[in-house]
Amino acid sequence: MCCGVLAACSAPPVTAAPKKTYSKIKLLSEFTIPRASFNGLTISELSDLAWDQDEQLLYAVSDQGRIFHFKLKLENEQITAVDPVFAAGLVDNKGKPIKLRDSEGLFALNANNGKKGDTQLIVSFEHGPRIYRMTPQGRQVGVVPIHKDLQNAKAYRSQNAMLESVAYHPKYGFLTAPERSLKGEPNNLQTIYSAKQKWSFLAYPAENSSVTSLEILPDKSVLVLERAWVGILHPMVISLRRVDLDACAKAEVCEVQDLGVYSSLIQVDNFEGLTQIRDNLYLMVSDDGERDLLRNQLSLFKVE
Repeated sequence: MCCGVLAACSAPPVTAAPKKTYSKIKLLSEFTIPRASFNGLTISELSDLAWDQDEQLLYAVSDQGRIFHFKLKLENEQITAVDPVFAAGLVDNKGKPIKLRDSEGLFALNANNGKKGDTQLIVSFEHGPRIYRMTPQGRQVGVVPIHKDLQNAKAYRSQNAMLESVAYHPKYGFLTAPERSLKGEPNNLQTIYSAKQKWSFLAYPAENSSVTSLEILPDKSVLVLERAWVGILHPMVISLRRVDLDACAKAEVCEVQDLGVYSSLIQVDNFEGLTQIRDNLYLMVSDDGERDLLRNQLSLFKVE
């Protein structure tokens, strides 16, 4: 991918710029996960990732309502192996397949507390919209409350523009964001929601730029992944951005910092997921859409 520079759109007043503790993305390594079958399930359409430090497992959720576990091997900040070790369909608390199959966001709780066996996965569903607590094996054990503005499916711009992302913030709790702004809101505005609060910022100025993943940076600001896609004759634009929720004033648009922007007409990797490996080291995944020209591509990078 090559860096792309796009023209900025007009912006409403924003809050004072937060302290810029990070300035750029450094890409370290890439790895393609083969579209193979494991335990009778095809490894494809990976939407988001979660790293479990205690179990030394990389979890991935797919559009088709599936959970995969991988053994991830890193050497000198290079991805050397990604081997599947578990695969299952997501089920409800009675063991029946979950009807909300478009699972998009993933976050692992209790994954770095020095204890094994207590990890819980948080999965957001685009069609619903819903966020569930689940075991690592994909069984529902609870429901995560979402902001009142997000509860009505008719409030979204489309059925495919709902809850693509989820993360847990130590101060604000569970965070999520619809892909695009809700009906009646400016088209160029993105909004992050907790159960009771919300923070808005300008979308990256590329047509149809949508929020596809959220993660937390070491300074507790939010790392936002946006993807812009118009059509085959236009470049896919991937942007990694930083929003400091603590620096946002109420009723104003938050300052947003672009850390890395990538655009290409040749290599169309539909990046949709993020997870923190350790400190400022992160992993990003693309959704292959079960199409021959696309890949389940992992990119390892540092936020510097």
